[in-house]
Amino acid sequence: MYEQFGAIVDQNAKTVTFKLFVPDNQLDPDQYDGGGTPGLTDVFVVGGFQNPATRQWDTESPIRMAPSTYVDPKTAKAKGTVYTHVSAPLPDGFYEYKYLLHFQTAAPREITDPCARYGGMENQNSAFVVGGAVETVQPLATRRPYSDLIVYELMIDDFTANVKRPNEAPLETIARKLDELVVLGINAIEFMPWTAWTYPVDETQDFSWGYNPVQYFSVAHKYTLNPGTELDKLVYLKRLINECHKRDIHVIMDGVFNHADASPPDRGFPYYWLYQEPADSPYVGNFADHAYFQDLDYANQCTFEYIRDACIYWMDKFQIDGIRLDNTLGMYKADDRAHGLPKLLSELRAHCAETDNTNFALILEHSWDFEAIDVTNKVGATSCWLDPFRSRNMDYLGNRPEGHPQVEPGLMRLLDSNRDFGGDHTPTIYIENHDHRRFMLKAGGRDFWYLTQPYVIALFTSPGATLIYNGQEFGLDNDMPEDGDGRVVPRPLNWLLRDAEPGPTVFARYQQMMRIRTEHPGLRSANFYPGNWDESNTQRNEHGFGIDRANNVVVYHRWGNDDQGRLERFYVVLNFSQFTQQVSFEVPDAGPWTDLISGHAVTTTSGQLNLEIGSNWGAIYFRRY
Repeated sequence: MYEQFGAIVDQNAKTVTFKLFVPDNQLDPDQYDGGGTPGLTDVFVVGGFQNPATRQWDTESPIRMAPSTYVDPKTAKAKGTVYTHVSAPLPDGFYEYKYLLHFQTAAPREITDPCARYGGMENQNSAFVVGGAVETVQPLATRRPYSDLIVYELMIDDFTANVKRPNEAPLETIARKLDELVVLGINAIEFMPWTAWTYPVDETQDFSWGYNPVQYFSVAHKYTLNPGTELDKLVYLKRLINECHKRDIHVIMDGVFNHADASPPDRGFPYYWLYQEPADSPYVGNFADHAYFQDLDYANQCTFEYIRDACIYWMDKFQIDGIRLDNTLGMYKADDRAHGLPKLLSELRAHCAETDNTNFALILEHSWDFEAIDVTNKVGATSCWLDPFRSRNMDYLGNRPEGHPQVEPGLMRLLDSNRDFGGDHTPTIYIENHDHRRFMLKAGGRDFWYLTQPYVIALFTSPGATLIYNGQEFGLDNDMPEDGDGRVVPRPLNWLLRDAEPGPTVFARYQQMMRIRTEHPGLRSANFYPGNWDESNTQRNEHGFGIDRANNVVVYHRWGNDDQGRLERFYVVLNFSQFTQQVSFEVPDAGPWTDLISGHAVTTTSGQLNLEIGSNWGAIYFRRY
């Protein structure tokens, strides 16, 4: 429904139809229980389209929009009022606009468009484009199961800051760099939020991670800004997705659907400021008591429909391959399946079924502990971010008796990462992401890069979809405070470090591990031995598997079928210590067993592999049947 609203351009007639929808629970009691009336007397639209030659706004002569009852064509139900205005034909160009609201008792107020397709250049404006290039997004030829993905988390500003060319939009820069990511070995990109966020009071400080959204159908203006042309805007995102799909790269959108930014007076989330008394807005309210900015109130149908329709807009018009749902704690009540997260995912799955949209990934960022697994299973999500994989490995790396990492028996639970996930659900595992300090920094910086090697091998030999954060592949070690004002600040990727040691060596490690995981489907199975490890046990079992805490050694077995149905077996040995270690464990036959990392082949002695594993290193002994 909401995809019908906003500034809809008829590119043949060169006109734009402005539509602003206001729900009404008198017409449709299902729209909301909590919330009141907006107190509107008139709605106007103002913007650069009023004077196309100069793009000057005429706020003294705003254009009144005509109200009418909106009837949902899918349900034939009257749901509220839609305010409409159709412009005269306009020259090709980029036009910014706002709605001007008159209230019964409050002063007039300008708001942005909650369903705008473009963010404006300043002042929380909305925008539309007449003319310009046209691009239709083509879906992936074949979408992989999520557990097969190697995901690259990409922050658009930081990724492009040092490599963007003049007269190039950041989204164009990413498209130009895609081949380098293909060489690395990733097959999916998770873009940190591209939707428009609140402009700061000081617009020279316009930097955000995107987790303070205001417009859910809109791309942030700065990501589409090519100084050489004003016409090509959304086309850059569509082209980028097409270029990803041509390279068999999945595109995952980071969607911030728990909250909206409405803090600046008369700015920010328009469905908050549309109400004479913003507290009466049915779109905001602490649904699950996890407040950031203004929480979206999923107890109300209008809020649910707005977010659901925004998701479907990106799914259908941009052919994205998944959505990572940020901070779902605020969208979930354990005893309420009819509202919030369970309802949203249910309807998105239904839409996928109706449109034959297979293997679409729905990924949660829920709690930072193992409890996220239970929620993933209950709501039917594809995956969740399994943050203990990062946080506990960070602790082991940073716990440095005599200057060396010390792993603990809890590591076995991390390596058995698919444990407790039901059905087709699977974890997203990582040792680094945008929200925390760099793993390399925890090691002590780039000079201590070698300490990270066994953790990288563990990451790519554990069940689940793997994720790395941009710059991790060449060992960036910039800091990230865990709280405070210094978190959300620019950290442009220093691409020169990719070519300065240890950058090339670290890159080669990640590249090799991605290649091994890609070439061996058995490593992407859920199979793991020894499962359900007793964390009071600090020694390997009688077959040689598990953790040897005293020597900082871990041995585990992975297996699964390849694409031809042949069995693949993998025996992984990780040495987190500063010494070379002698390791023995049982295998089912004499071999030969080939280490996928070194290429070295060995055979058994009395049914065991007897190996020498270098310090801060590992091996993956493999055989196919």
